Amino acid sequence: MTVQHSPASVPAPSTPGARRALPLVRRTLCAASLALLLAAGPAAAVAGGVEWPAAKNTAAQVEKAGLTMLDTEQLAMHIHTTLEVFADGEQVTVPADIGIDRSGPTPRYSPLHTHDETGTIHVESAEWRDFTLGQLLTEWGTPREDTRFGAPLAWVDGRLWAGDADDIVFRDGETITLRYTSR
Repeated sequence: MTVQHSPASVPAPSTPGARRALPLVRRTLCAASLALLLAAGPAAAVAGGVEWPAAKNTAAQVEKAGLTMLDTEQLAMHIHTTLEVFADGEQVTVPADIGIDRSGPTPRYSPLHTHDETGTIHVESAEWRDFTLGQLLTEWGTPREDTRFGAPLAWVDGRLWAGDADDIVFRDGETITLRYTSR
């Protein structure tokens, strides 16, 4: 049963000074909570969340993926695929700058890269060829190195992928979903 109060029956602070102080306390608590959340970063927004940042050694990871760093983005092949990643049911942010090396005076790019945290994978190459999820995961590095999780199950546009997720070829407009579970 829900109890409803009329405005006259809602308890009020006992003094006029207490009435003025209540909104100030609420604003202060809200501001303090927001400051703590911002200081802790996006991983703090979900208790027990998994954070897998982009690799720091971008050029080495790109080479490990069998790709070459480019001085400029190449657009003869230019497609976008969306990648969604979950670990134990919690969404994991696909980080900005996978495959982008910003350590020099100008950025260098892998043909597979991310610009932001939206999960959009940019495939920008001087030639049309197959680029795979396995290459991107090698560039990213972290999901493979996190021993808490086994190999992921994968879906492409909502259909369960029957093979190895590494073999998924990026296609324009598709959405790839990876679900990792603890070992």
